Amino acid sequence: MRIQVNDKHFEVTEKTNLSQLLSAQDIDTSAVALALNGQIIHREQWQQTELKDNDSITLVQAVAGG
Repeated sequence: MRIQVNDKHFEVTEKTNLSQLLSAQDIDTSAVALALNGQIIHREQWQQTELKDNDSITLVQAVAGG
């Protein structure tokens, strides 16, 4: 199935959840906010949230600075 992450298209298997996707992409999740189809998904829900065909994910990485 096809999904979109920050405007890039990816193919993933069915039954893939958000945690699995982030792990497979080697994304450091320590300071990441995630929205699925425009809705914020809290970190505690990533394991239970399965992806569907044509889902759109937006990842925002917190950056320290000043």
